[in-house]
Amino acid sequence: MARLPDGTLLPWAASNRDRTFDERLYDAALEDMFAIPYETGPIIPVTTENHDPGRIRVERLFEAVYGRSERGVALAAIRFAGHRVEVHTRVKDAFLRVGARLQALLREDPSLRKFVRKVGGTFVWRPIAGASLRSSHSYGIAIDLDPSQAAYWRWDEKVGGRAWHNTLPQTLVDGFESEGFIWGGRWYHYDTMHFEYRPELLDGRP
Repeated sequence: MARLPDGTLLPWAASNRDRTFDERLYDAALEDMFAIPYETGPIIPVTTENHDPGRIRVERLFEAVYGRSERGVALAAIRFAGHRVEVHTRVKDAFLRVGARLQALLREDPSLRKFVRKVGGTFVWRPIAGASLRSSHSYGIAIDLDPSQAAYWRWDEKVGGRAWHNTLPQTLVDGFESEGFIWGGRWYHYDTMHFEYRPELLDGRP
């Protein structure tokens, strides 16, 4: 059980643990968020169906931490890889640390600049594309790198060629993960432009 500041109790486990992935995705218990381990390390293709560590979230928990409405999300404007972006005040420092890492990488290897030529968004109050769930962008804890350099399963599905693929280099992924961000390229439903702040999944403890 977890108790939110307003007194709401969130169960650790659902009453029925024999549920489909979609049932857990749309009606998650706390346990479900950790059911699929997030693993760092070398980038490898994700071929196991619904292996999407981090996509399952308990919305009530995230609302309690980051805000329940568009106006309720506390934002800070920062510079990130040369762009002005708005992120949640709670994760501002993590974004600044990643930004500093990326700037160092860009100085060492200017060819990486194409991945941050544009950013596809940080704070945007919206649902996940094709779903009723709220996007992590709604809380100001996520960022999309240049979409023109990315692979996204919904785009590929529209043209009938969905299969995991990626062009982002290991160094960029490592830079984000080292500061508590997970990467959508480690999902079966791949979204290689997408990073979101989820340090609880990188904690290393059960």
